Amino acid sequence: MFRFHEIRDRILAVRLSTDSKARIGQLIRASESPLGFTLIAGFGLALLMMGHLLLSGPETDPETEAAPQSITSAIPPQLEEQISVEKDAPPPAPTEKQYSLKRNETLIGLLQRADIPSVTAHRMVASLRDVTNLRKLQRGQEVRITSDTEGNVQELRMRDSFDAEAVVFADGDGFKAERQDIGTISLTHLVEGEITDSLYLSAQRAGLPTKVIVDLIRLMSFDVDFEREIRTGDTFQVYFERQYAPDFGDMQDGQLLQVKLGLRKRDLEANYFIDAAGDADYFDGEGKSTRKALMKTPLDVTVVTSNYGRRKHPVLGYTRMHKGVDFRARTGTPIMAAGDGVVERASRYGSYGNYIRIRHNGTYKTAYAHLSKYGKGIKAGARVKQGQVIGYAGATGRVSAAHLHYEVMMNDKQVNPLTLDLPTGRELKGTDLETFAAQRTQLLADIQQIQTQRSYIMQAGATGPAAPTLDEISAQVQGTDR
Repeated sequence: MFRFHEIRDRILAVRLSTDSKARIGQLIRASESPLGFTLIAGFGLALLMMGHLLLSGPETDPETEAAPQSITSAIPPQLEEQISVEKDAPPPAPTEKQYSLKRNETLIGLLQRADIPSVTAHRMVASLRDVTNLRKLQRGQEVRITSDTEGNVQELRMRDSFDAEAVVFADGDGFKAERQDIGTISLTHLVEGEITDSLYLSAQRAGLPTKVIVDLIRLMSFDVDFEREIRTGDTFQVYFERQYAPDFGDMQDGQLLQVKLGLRKRDLEANYFIDAAGDADYFDGEGKSTRKALMKTPLDVTVVTSNYGRRKHPVLGYTRMHKGVDFRARTGTPIMAAGDGVVERASRYGSYGNYIRIRHNGTYKTAYAHLSKYGKGIKAGARVKQGQVIGYAGATGRVSAAHLHYEVMMNDKQVNPLTLDLPTGRELKGTDLETFAAQRTQLLADIQQIQTQRSYIMQAGATGPAAPTLDEISAQVQGTDR
């Protein structure tokens, strides 16, 4: 800091006129008195402050001195950060809502319930008609609608089958529809059990899905008399496919791969196989088709209430020949065609009530009586496939209760359907037989591996700490014959 006399000398050293130097000298001398110094110092300080305000700017970096000051420099850091985040944030995401079709509600009605304008709803439905059958939509059908922030529909998705969905999406001023596959994973499942009452109930308790049980009964009905042959202690083993849809978290039961029935007098086996021509069927262990020309029982749950032969008629009261087999069946139980053929008659027929007769070939015919109604498209001349639903059980005609009366005619003469030695289907040969044998071996190995795993799991649960380790289980499974 400079001393006072140094400030005086510096001022006087400046090149000024003689008169100016004299006045400044007087001013300096006056400032040497306390009062004069105070006045001069105060005046000078005021001049310095005014000059600073008028001529000086804030200290800035020389590189940025010419740059204009930011408007946001006075905004608090927290608010400035929030503004930056909001500025960089993505636009609001579209919203998806899910609706379920109500009873007797149309898809148009559902869309209007979702506050979609009538014109838009009709355009969307018109597009969907090209990719799905809207007449088959049922109560509970789920519909997912995606809209933007202004409420405009961007997309509609409707899962109308397990592995596919109908999709309609905004396309310019209109809508475009297409079908999209749903990703699925193929799995297999093995169910085994012992029959304690009926095959149906025992399989159900073992965890076999109803659809698979029905397929099982239909498949084995070519060889098995479920009323007479199934006994307590018989066993069943069913190995089948499943499809899992991860995006929806549900599962669909699929194709039966192998079925085994351990009956008291014999063992039965059926293996699924597709031959070189692309034809699929079931074959026993030797490659012979398990499918016969006719099914022994043309309905799923078979309880015989009256066998073939002489009996006392439940309505007329006297003994007469019963030329068929009666199966207990509630009204509405689906009745299947016992084999491929052509419908000869589908009409009312005396004491038989509603009656269907099918010609299968030059030797065999089958008849179905007391039906409550006929299946779709069933009339004289119609071709039917084995297992196709042709009618529904009832109590029409001369009967005392609902049931199915079933007849088999060989060369136009009624024979006992349950004891008839029916002709078998085809037999695999050559390359098809070799391929079938290899696939069956692999199938048996897969089943054996599952059984081994289950055995070790059960052993682990029974023996506790002394159970085999995971490494031991893995080694055992890997060593299983395949």
